[in-house]
Amino acid sequence: MNVPVAQLSTLHLLGRFSEAFTGAERELLDIRRLLEGRRPVKLWSDVPPHPSYAGQGIATIQPFAQQFPRGGTLLIAGVHMRPGIWLKYAGFEKIILFYNLANHAQLFASMEALRDSTGLDPELVFVSRMLQLSVGLPGRIARSLMDLQPFLAVADKRFAHVAERPFTVGRVSRDAPDKHHLEDPALYRMLASRGLRVRIMGGTCLAPALQGVEGVELLPAGAESAADFYRSLDAFFYRTGASTEAYGRVVVEAMAAGLPVVAHARGGYAEVMEQGVSGLLVQSQEEAYDAVMRLAGDAGLCRRMGEAGRAQALAVHGPEATQREMAFYLGFGAAS
Repeated sequence: MNVPVAQLSTLHLLGRFSEAFTGAERELLDIRRLLEGRRPVKLWSDVPPHPSYAGQGIATIQPFAQQFPRGGTLLIAGVHMRPGIWLKYAGFEKIILFYNLANHAQLFASMEALRDSTGLDPELVFVSRMLQLSVGLPGRIARSLMDLQPFLAVADKRFAHVAERPFTVGRVSRDAPDKHHLEDPALYRMLASRGLRVRIMGGTCLAPALQGVEGVELLPAGAESAADFYRSLDAFFYRTGASTEAYGRVVVEAMAAGLPVVAHARGGYAEVMEQGVSGLLVQSQEEAYDAVMRLAGDAGLCRRMGEAGRAQALAVHGPEATQREMAFYLGFGAAS
């Protein structure tokens, strides 16, 4: 049964919008957009937002100015945040905690802090089955909500100018060392030495190892729109350092853009990839190099894998999957 918008309590979305390119906060923007006109939604940040979020209507929590979310449901986009003393006075009906960063100590600390401050047990939402199994707690498994349309449009046009450039492999991430594997610079050097072009958006942190290497381009996070960046690539590569990628929405975006993906086998995104069909999952430096070079030498394989990846991305994050997730956000909080 559809409940009128006026009878639904507010869904407060709390993130840390301090950086220009963060998956958790981008998901909050997508949730707000998808729910527009269907339930009241308010975006909050626990720190002043980055200038790139100007005009997005994100309010900064200021407890002593009495500016913080009150009533309704609070959705916290990750355990990297530490909501403060204002929680005691917020009067929430429900708290939802996204577990999207593999740090069990922070998870348990956040759950205890929320329980102590509000008397509520937070409902956990896991971005991958891998993450839920690793901690052994009950909760929903919900893939990251995403708007695939800009990336699907890339897939329709991407092959038009491939012959005019060297085979180009790249990746997108936050511009932070922990988002990159220690062996990535050596891999990029090897690929560039074979005539491939390498583009890394969110890669200026790799400058000490790669600055000036011909064929390697290091861009700040957010230097281009993600869709434009994917349009410049022929393949997508992704692996992280010591931390395990809980899901990795950029991998799914690249799949939706029709890009063949080479990614480390350790990551939540592996749950939505079929090895050898919609992507290539690798374990070692040697496997990563061989996989990228295999794609560089086989345009037919690139196209087949890109098409299969696009279909898989749509199956997991397309309109039907999105509507099923929307039912969760619309199914609670009816005012009495």
